[in-house]
Amino acid sequence: MTAPGACAQEAAPLEFGLAEFPPYFQLDDNGTPSGPVLDLAAALFAEAGLPYQVRSYPAARLYSRLQQGQTTISMAGAGHPEMLAGALQGSEPVFNLALNVYRKPVQPAISTLTDLAGDSVILMGAYSYGALGQQLRAPEARIEIAPANSHSAALQMLLHDRAHYLINYADPMRDLLRSLPANSVASDPLLRMNVYLFVSRAHPQAETLRDRLDASLRVLEQRGDVQRILEAAEYNP
Repeated sequence: MTAPGACAQEAAPLEFGLAEFPPYFQLDDNGTPSGPVLDLAAALFAEAGLPYQVRSYPAARLYSRLQQGQTTISMAGAGHPEMLAGALQGSEPVFNLALNVYRKPVQPAISTLTDLAGDSVILMGAYSYGALGQQLRAPEARIEIAPANSHSAALQMLLHDRAHYLINYADPMRDLLRSLPANSVASDPLLRMNVYLFVSRAHPQAETLRDRLDASLRVLEQRGDVQRILEAAEYNP
């Protein structure tokens, strides 16, 4: 899959490589990409004045391409070990990834995954949730999983007591919760992680490129563009 960047310059475009991490970046059955990371990339590279193209790879292949310099730039959580093996981490967080546990106020608050043992939890069927998902689905966790096919369906399942808890990202839930009466749903923080840019160490001017992108990212943050893009995004499913 290739999505050409919006910046038209004579220089060869930089490859911005990504592994899928819905709802922020994903491919449909036809390989068409979607998610707010595409809009963030367009704003970032336009501000930096750099041509680029987005490419999607399985995670292991992406790490290899970064080490070899075939992929120039990527994005991942802070301190990602496989990324750091072949790339420099930026200093400016692109956005904060917030994963919450949603519940009706009558249900006990959740502070750790072990609090969910013996209970029922709604998960987005299309999401893996990474290592967290593996823990939730492990037999020893003793958690009954109820899959949902959309964010709105997941919320309705919670409101109609199909399960006591819902685990989802804060960004796609924000607008849905605003439509409800006050205090209909409570939330407990489960995971907070800053997402950063990573620039391949194999690039001949890796530090200069990283600093240029960080500076452009600061401009976007100061203008409120990043938050605007995240709030305006249509999160799928």
